[in-house]
Amino acid sequence: MASTFKGEILVASKIVDYLSSGLYESPAACLKELINNSYDADATRVDLFVKPDANRIIVSDNGHGMDAKDFVRNFSRISESFKRESSESTTTNRAKIGKIGIGFIAANEICDVMQIISTKRGSTEKIDVEINFAAMRSSKEDRRRESTSFAKADFVGRVSQAATAEHYTHIFLKEIRGPAQELLAGARATAGNLSLYGLSSESLVTRLRDLEIRSWEDLDFYSKTMLEVALNVPVRYADNWCPSRHSRKLSFFAETALQLNFVVNFDGTELRKPTIFPANERSLVKTFDFVGKDVSFKSYFYVQHGVLKPQDLNGVLIRIRNAGVGRYDRGFLDFPNSVGTLFQRWISAEIWADDRLEPAMNIDRKTLRITHPAYVEMVETFHVQFRQVLQRAREVLYEAPAKGQRKEKATQELKLIERSLHSYAATTAKPGAIQNDPATLEAALLKKYSASELLDIVLRVADATLSKSQKENFTSALMQRLFQK
Repeated sequence: MASTFKGEILVASKIVDYLSSGLYESPAACLKELINNSYDADATRVDLFVKPDANRIIVSDNGHGMDAKDFVRNFSRISESFKRESSESTTTNRAKIGKIGIGFIAANEICDVMQIISTKRGSTEKIDVEINFAAMRSSKEDRRRESTSFAKADFVGRVSQAATAEHYTHIFLKEIRGPAQELLAGARATAGNLSLYGLSSESLVTRLRDLEIRSWEDLDFYSKTMLEVALNVPVRYADNWCPSRHSRKLSFFAETALQLNFVVNFDGTELRKPTIFPANERSLVKTFDFVGKDVSFKSYFYVQHGVLKPQDLNGVLIRIRNAGVGRYDRGFLDFPNSVGTLFQRWISAEIWADDRLEPAMNIDRKTLRITHPAYVEMVETFHVQFRQVLQRAREVLYEAPAKGQRKEKATQELKLIERSLHSYAATTAKPGAIQNDPATLEAALLKKYSASELLDIVLRVADATLSKSQKENFTSALMQRLFQK
């Protein structure tokens, strides 16, 4: 027999109420919170569907689900989440991403109504809850419930019988609002090369390697949202995401993400991390492990000759508990932009930090408190390594190739000169006749002469080797040749 339950979703304080209103700057930020909730529920698969005709977005997972008691306990009072009360890890030993539960109401940023249908592993109970976020649109005074509590939404739930073997959570975001309406508009196969809609994972990787895509901003809003979600949730890296000769050095990161056994499909496209580097032969990788007093982390630097494209990969991305914190920081954690300015644009880096950095994370989950001891220690260590990477980029990718190119050019120039001399005076000038110190010879061969400098050299040689009459004839012929039309 079906039963019902209802109530309000409350925030625990005025501060949290303020921060949770407009907390997430984009639909991607809201959606990744819901997907990370599925991850914490031990889901191995999440399917996200954008349904423009139905004016809704659906997030469905095969996680352990919830019953009415779980819903009320975990979501009726935000910021007093019990997600980590019993353990910091899930039953499959995943480090839980969510902490205070505020990510659950991220949906209020993109819809007015949210419906949750869920069954719990091992339970015969199915819940169908509808959450109305209209309450949060009214004034704070109208939403005040206690001196420290404010209403964020009303909910009404229905409990019915479920098959024992089922366990899942389906979330329906209805009455889409704000920028998310543009996301709905992009869910159609009409945007051509500016859209990733409907592509296979392999085709998506190929498109992102297209050097014509300078930035994700070149893509439509739907595609940009897809990539931002993929960047932050714990999905695996793409196959061949880096040049093959670097794959062994970067194996820790690829294997760690793969072992999480978490798949997200975005309208049928399996998401992979959009960290995809071109097959650039002139590239290098440096990895670094750090164990410190306040924080430990693993990191890598990928450096290529030339500006990274898409430029969204330029910078450093921090991951905590396998989830990204914001986007790539192109300032490399406030590193001086006057040091190695050219090479900074060639570099992409990631920091996978341990749990001691988590307390430094702000409530928006995209920034960190720069005064926290763990953050300070991480930045100081990272900057030391970054200086070394910049120096190596200069030496290996810039100076060494340039030196080799100069040597090759000088060799070719010498061959042309000797060929001309041999043709002009075969009996006196043969290949190998020009001898000098290699460095001096290279500098001379590649020196750029102005017309006046070249003329001065020729006249000095003529003055030293020709008779007066020969010099007059030579000079006259030389001037005619130099200045003829």
